[in-house]
Amino acid sequence: MGSGGFVKIDRRRALAGAAMLGLGAGPAFSQTARRVRRGASSLSATSDDVVAFGEGMALMKRRSDARSWSRQNTLHARNGQHNNGLFLPWHRLQLAHLERIIAELTGHAAFAMPYWDAQEHQTLPSWVTGTDAPLYERQRAQGVDTLDFSAARWARSPHVSRLTSDGFETFAGRLPDGAGMVEGYGHNFIHELVGGLMKRLATAANDPVFWLHHANVDRVWATWHARQAANVYPADWTARTLAGFVGARGEDTGDWRVGDVLETRSLGYTYDHLFPFPVFSAPDAGPPGATRREPLGGVVYRMRAEGEAGRDRMSVSLPAEALARMRAADDTLMISGAGSVAYAATENLLDRSIEIRMTCAGRTVSLGASPTFLHLVEGEHAGHRGAYSLPFRFGEEVLNLIGDQDQPVTVVVAAEDLDPDSRRPPAQGVALDLSLTLTESRWA
Repeated sequence: MGSGGFVKIDRRRALAGAAMLGLGAGPAFSQTARRVRRGASSLSATSDDVVAFGEGMALMKRRSDARSWSRQNTLHARNGQHNNGLFLPWHRLQLAHLERIIAELTGHAAFAMPYWDAQEHQTLPSWVTGTDAPLYERQRAQGVDTLDFSAARWARSPHVSRLTSDGFETFAGRLPDGAGMVEGYGHNFIHELVGGLMKRLATAANDPVFWLHHANVDRVWATWHARQAANVYPADWTARTLAGFVGARGEDTGDWRVGDVLETRSLGYTYDHLFPFPVFSAPDAGPPGATRREPLGGVVYRMRAEGEAGRDRMSVSLPAEALARMRAADDTLMISGAGSVAYAATENLLDRSIEIRMTCAGRTVSLGASPTFLHLVEGEHAGHRGAYSLPFRFGEEVLNLIGDQDQPVTVVVAAEDLDPDSRRPPAQGVALDLSLTLTESRWA
């Protein structure tokens, strides 16, 4: 017992004990009933969780202490992890803490944040768009109340997270910097399309849609997690700690080890159902009786382009040898392209869309498009290191582009201005990296 009469608790042991009970770690997360996060389309303006969210936000907006609404926005703007592998656990913890604050302030003890899935519920729920709704925010993009978000998002880019096949870094991101697919292609588009406060990191958490959106991002992670092996997470990533969160009574909740927040149940909540993702791993169609392709061996081509001063555009050309093999390909050749593009994280990168395209003989296909959403605040944590990077990939679908003529094929990236009339200087390209793997196989 210390001099002040307090018993020193082994935090790791306490966390493990709490997880076994299905309760959240630490006093701020103790509860008697598990929270169930429900989809927006199953709720109405009078649903308990919607009423609690509106009441809680109103109460927090009247406060000026640690449990104020502005404090949550400031916490996200200054400390939120973006463009790196801590994006998912950091936002999971902030959202889980906000739930406890609202439950404590409103008396809705089992309050669970609703989630809004823009693919499943294509439009914003009426209880956030109506001008008399408690969750209404006037600073949103024009026409957002009736926008079909699913159609708008797919019109810009066909790239999403593949919940059945993405590896850890592809899905979640890299350290010290590098967005994963779930952040760059799923998360960022919603911020841009909602617009207003959501468009900028400095103000995004002030819009209640921010919390509905991040509940769904967390649900996507929970879905991917449920399909992974226990050892999918790197040891150095699970050992990281995150801090600075505000508890239900306004207290600092201390350090949280990433490896202790992988299961939603250990934090006291579940989802009514997991993400109903489309099937990406459709069976290959081969010769009669064949069911799969067995790799026999292959070759990897690596390409890199450095950014030029004052230019946002970067490009690499695919090797002639690789093109010859692809143009002569039959259904035994397996094609896998993976790359990343990096830009200097400066003011000029705000309000841009990173566009990645493959071109050949005047024809073009998109390999990725993602609006930028980035920190410009100095800080010690990952993601504030001066570079903003985005992954991309392609496969055998590019055979439709390159054709059978002897024409060069180029991958081109640009940071296109979403407000071209502003005539700003271009963003600064840093590097474009690409690897192309061609694998010979046989049907079996």
